[in-house]
Amino acid sequence: MNLLKYVSTLLVSLILLGCSNDDNTPQALSQSDIQGNWFLVELNANEPTDLNNDGISNTNLRLETDCFSTMAINFENDTYSFTYPKLDFIGENNDELSCTDTINTGSYSLESGTLTATTTIDNSTTTESVSVQLSNDLLKFTITRAQVNEYLDLGSSNNENADLETLEFIFEK
Repeated sequence: MNLLKYVSTLLVSLILLGCSNDDNTPQALSQSDIQGNWFLVELNANEPTDLNNDGISNTNLRLETDCFSTMAINFENDTYSFTYPKLDFIGENNDELSCTDTINTGSYSLESGTLTATTTIDNSTTTESVSVQLSNDLLKFTITRAQVNEYLDLGSSNNENADLETLEFIFEK
């Protein structure tokens, strides 16, 4: 469950910190290639996870909760807006998941497959770069364990998600 306690921070940062290693010959991209609305179609973890406590684990976290169903990115000119869920655990044992949509905005550029984004979160401005892959109408990036560990405490021995090695985000236009 620790994976989702900090997921709102992670989700904002994912677009900024991911990297893709799915394609040996990256496609040269420009801002015009990604302009428009992108909707999350898959959020894949390397290990099956049971976020909704129904006894069934999935690697595609979109199958675990409806919280990710409205996650989207809109790229226009030099700005972007990112809609993502703020996740909270509720209930007597923090075993129920509640989510509320949050929107962040910022500026971006894209050159040769490297997305550079600047955003302000909690009065702190951050600029990060991420390699992205575009295939047909799918925009993909993957973050690694090291990147996830910047935002999540996965080293804890009682963390059920301590084996998480990657998260792959796939958005569709």
